[in-house]
Amino acid sequence: MHTCSGAIMGSLQQPVWIKESTFLPKRPGFTKFPHQLNLGSLNPCKSSKIEASLVTGKPSTTSVPITVVEGGDGNGFVDHELSNVDPEVSAIIYNEKQRQFRSLELIASENFTSRAVMEAVGSCLTNKYSEGLPGKRYYGGNEHIDELESLCQKRALAAFHLDEEKWGVNVQPLSGSPANFEVYTAILKPHDRIMGLDLPHGGHLSHGFMTPKRRVSGTSIYFESMPYRLDESTGLVDYEMLEKTATLFRPKLIIAGASAYPRDFDYPRMRKIADGVGAFLMMDMAHISGLVAASVVGNPFDYCDIVTTTTHKSLRGPRGGMIFFKKDPVLGIELESAINNAVFPGLQGGPHNHTIGGLAVCLKHAQSPEFKAYQNQVVSNCRALAKRLMELGYTLVSGGSDNHLVLVDLRPLGLDGARVEKVLDMASITLNKNSVPGDKSALVPGGIRIGSPAMTTRGFTEKEFVNIAEFIHEGVQLTREIKQAVTSGSKVQDFIKYVASSDFGFTGQVSDLRKRVEALTTQFPIPGL
Repeated sequence: MHTCSGAIMGSLQQPVWIKESTFLPKRPGFTKFPHQLNLGSLNPCKSSKIEASLVTGKPSTTSVPITVVEGGDGNGFVDHELSNVDPEVSAIIYNEKQRQFRSLELIASENFTSRAVMEAVGSCLTNKYSEGLPGKRYYGGNEHIDELESLCQKRALAAFHLDEEKWGVNVQPLSGSPANFEVYTAILKPHDRIMGLDLPHGGHLSHGFMTPKRRVSGTSIYFESMPYRLDESTGLVDYEMLEKTATLFRPKLIIAGASAYPRDFDYPRMRKIADGVGAFLMMDMAHISGLVAASVVGNPFDYCDIVTTTTHKSLRGPRGGMIFFKKDPVLGIELESAINNAVFPGLQGGPHNHTIGGLAVCLKHAQSPEFKAYQNQVVSNCRALAKRLMELGYTLVSGGSDNHLVLVDLRPLGLDGARVEKVLDMASITLNKNSVPGDKSALVPGGIRIGSPAMTTRGFTEKEFVNIAEFIHEGVQLTREIKQAVTSGSKVQDFIKYVASSDFGFTGQVSDLRKRVEALTTQFPIPGL
């Protein structure tokens, strides 16, 4: 067999190149360790045949000759590696790898997926068009795609301990917000009424957020939205007010779920409220789906008609979405056909088969003892973080956490989330500013949201999360000093300009904090990278 330089037998997808695998991500073209090969400088052969398997990742039982031709006239397709084809994009990816490796990634909606998921997402599955559902495609050549999607559906039901006679699932949604809108399209008519947790109180944009001057979310444009809120004295959902408002508003759909709520939902209470007004009950478990699968928080499937989720947060999969639905009719609607038709042809075209492949891999892992142990550690780490922050004098919305995140109210310190986020970002601590109950401005919110899934994936335990709390505390105190030093104005823009200017007088303190943060983070590897 004659092959290109540096290539070995691989799949039909492409020649398999020997890839570097080191603890610290290496820049393409940099000096490698002795056991590594720099293949970037090797020229592809002018004409060669590569024996490969028809199915990616399996040994070849039947050799298929594949000719890779580089035509001198430019007509041939040459499959160079990224660093040769597009050094600019390659460099950006390298820099992002470095940032992820060195930073404390504390954004509650982020995680690090596995190498196996990345392999599936980066596979030949991306090449295939497959509009429709398994066995009902609008294109030929989908026998393996049908097998894959059916496997993904089966694993999704198993991961969440569901009876396939009672529940179904669509794994084609592109993400959480599209999944939610597909549910609305399936069960509602334009201008039907919905109720979701208000965005400033921890809800999500796709649950119908609007202001007195603007219908911000597309959901609020096409449907009439009335939010429910937290009891600001406790930081918990005000179920009594939800029930009173629902009785007056008469929604067709009540949505549980949040993007910044550190407590579990009272599903039995919400079921009772929904039944009392004749509404569907839907749970958007995007943030906590991994915790639900591992049974470390309450189970929404026991009470809800429909459950949606993203797949890349605590579930630790690719960037996709799922919709679970009861198979029995609910309020006169056959949910299975209504939701499947809303996904396609209602709102999407061909599914992203590479994402479904990665999701199938993720859902297999979600059924393992290791995954359950990981989710328990996520919650334990978050509680350790919350405990230390409260010991340091911080006010937490609801006074703690039952899940993967804490919400810190900075207003008692005379600070806001925007300024603190900026300073912490400069110190390689990545989290996000977030609204807290009582905020007047979404642009200058009074809090920060901190999540535990990503750094738990990297191997952090309670000890490291105590260190994280202390790093954050140091950054907050530094932000107070910087804010007092700004003389050009009192707006956030004035603060941002100051920290980016040559007059910034706190470079040494920020640099010292960053060095200590990175000394901790670089002791822990990143899966997949």
